[in-house]
Formats: sequence, C-alpha cells, structure tokens
Amino acid sequence: MGGKSLKDFLVGALVGIMSMMPGASGGTIAVIFGIYERLIADLADIRHKLLKDLRFIIPVGLGIVVGLLVCAVGIDALLQNWEVPMMFFFAVLILCQIPDIAEMANGEEDGRPTTWNIVACIVGIAVMVAFLFVGSNDSGISLVELDAVDMVLLFVVGVVIALSKVVPGLSGAAILLAIGLYTPLMNLVGGLDMSVIMERAVAIVPLAVGFVVGAIGLAKIVDYFMRHNRRSTYYCILGMTIGSIITVTVQAFQGLDGTTMIVGSVVGIVIGLAFGYLLRKVSVKYARETIETGPGNPEC
Repeated sequence: MGGKSLKDFLVGALVGIMSMMPGASGGTIAVIFGIYERLIADLADIRHKLLKDLRFIIPVGLGIVVGLLVCAVGIDALLQNWEVPMMFFFAVLILCQIPDIAEMANGEEDGRPTTWNIVACIVGIAVMVAFLFVGSNDSGISLVELDAVDMVLLFVVGVVIALSKVVPGLSGAAILLAIGLYTPLMNLVGGLDMSVIMERAVAIVPLAVGFVVGAIGLAKIVDYFMRHNRRSTYYCILGMTIGSIITVTVQAFQGLDGTTMIVGSVVGIVIGLAFGYLLRKVSVKYARETIETGPGNPEC
C-alpha cells in the first residue's frame, strides 16, 4: 500500500469511527478532508467515475469498514464509562472544523451569503436540533428470528445509515439511538464473535441492500445539488454541522452529574481542542492532495 493509499485508508477509518459515535458524523470528516465531493461524484456515476477511481475508493472503503469494526468492538466500554466526556470531546472536535466548512461553503465567491444560502443553513440546523425532541425507544426487533416486517425495517435502517454517510452533519448513530436500534445493531457483530455473527448473518442482508440502494440513490441527488447549487448545498451542510454540535452539547450537559464526570468532561474538551487543531492542519494538506489527484477531473 503506497503512501497516498495509506492516507486514504486512515481517513476512511476515521470516517468509519466517527460514523458510529453518537452525535458525531463521518460525513463531516469526509467534508473536512476534502473527499466528500469526490466520493459523491463517484457513487453518482459508477460506470464513468467510480470504476476509474478504484485506487482511491478501495483504500477509503476498507478504512471505513475497519473503522466501523474497531468502533463496534470498543464502543460499549467507552459509552458505559465515559459517554459524557466523549460527547464533549466530539462537540469541540467538530466545532474546530467549522471555519474550514464555512470556507468550503463560500468557495471562491466573494460577498455575503444570499438569502437562500441562509435559509439552507437554518434548515440544516433545524433538522439536527429536531433530534433533541425524538425520544429513544426500544424497537423490539429481533436480529435472529426475522419476519417480513423486521426485514423491511432493517432495509429502511440501511437506507438511514446511508443517508447519514451521504449527508454531512447527520449522525447515523443518533438516529439509531432515537429509534431504539443502536444497541441491537452494535451487538450485531458481538465483539467479533464469529458464532454470534453467523447467527445474525441474515440481518446483515437487508441492512446491506438498504445501505447500497440508499448510498447510490442519495449520492445522485446530492451530486445534482452540488453541481447546480453548490453554495447553498454547502450552507445546508454547515447548518447541519452546527446543529449537530448543539444537539451533542445539550445531550452532554443533560448527562453531566458528579465531580468525576465534570473533570472528565473538561479533559475531553481540552483533548478535543488539541486534536481538532491537529486535525485542521492535517486535513487541509490532505484535502489539497485529494483534489489534485482526482481521476482526471479536479472538480471530483
């Protein structure tokens, strides 16, 4: 694996890890590192773009899968013991990236944002804040003995997960928590216990189909808006990113209780600031390399 492929793999792993953290968004990381538009363009045109960009797609895709698996193995302990500090960490981490996303939203255009840009941003914020008012319920779904309704529900969940990957700022984990499916799906891999995985393998099929259908279909929609109204699309992404910070911060404060948790949260904020600063430095250079090495099209 060459140097660039290794970087693509590591960025993909970061996207995968952030995708499964409640309140965090893998899509936002994709935007920050400059791979978002290229991924969307590839998925929207599989024949002419994706197949010609496999040297980029394969390491990123493998990284995402590894990131998801790493998260599935370690997430239970982290959430049980340090959920609130982690939420503060992610809120600050995302906050540090706001200037870069705002710069992407404005692009090379000068002047203040238009009315439609502002509306798009407000809509993005509203969508994310709305999740604060959606309660977390037990879905009651079985991952072993599935009936037709369960299969359809898992297909829809696959589409929802794809949506959270295609739309930056939207946390797939937060959506799954809201509909009561986060814990069952995290338990799907059973700590990488192959016997558990095989027992629940039937649940993976509708999930995977829903994810593929959702990713390809939604990518075409986002790609259309990127090509025809890029600035407003990025302002909507900016709004969803701001909204995700609001939701994560509110949820973190709601769970803040006890001196130990307060100290841990302060540590999480400090680490988030430091990591966010380093992430900005790395992401700017990587994004420039990714755009320059696009498959024959610098706008990919």
